[in-house]
Parts: sequence; structure tokens; C-alpha cells
Amino acid sequence: MRADLAAGYCGETTVDDFLKRVGKEYPMPRVAEGRRRLWLIDDLDAAIAPHIAQGDLAEDY
Repeated sequence: MRADLAAGYCGETTVDDFLKRVGKEYPMPRVAEGRRRLWLIDDLDAAIAPHIAQGDLAEDY
């Protein structure tokens, strides 16, 4: 997801607040091509709820 969606998903009020925490509390984007930056929901889940998000939550069972 784009930074604006990732920020909202993580509960940040602004994209800038989210980006300031990327690489510290939030993961680096999984896709970084030119200006394109995309985060995976599983990576964000692991950052905001590490006790719940173990493994690939999007994996089909």
C-alpha cells in the first residue's frame, strides 16, 4: 500500500508522521522503485502488533 494508506492503517494522523517512524518503528517499504514506495500489510501488522502478527497472515491455508 502507498504511504498515505499505510499511515492511516498504522493510526498515524499524517503521512509525514508515518514516514518519520519508517525504519525505526515501522518497516522500510517492500517496494522501492524510483519514487514508488509500497508497504505490505503483513510487514505493518508485524510492526504494530508483533505478538499477533507472526508469519504471513495473508497466506492461504
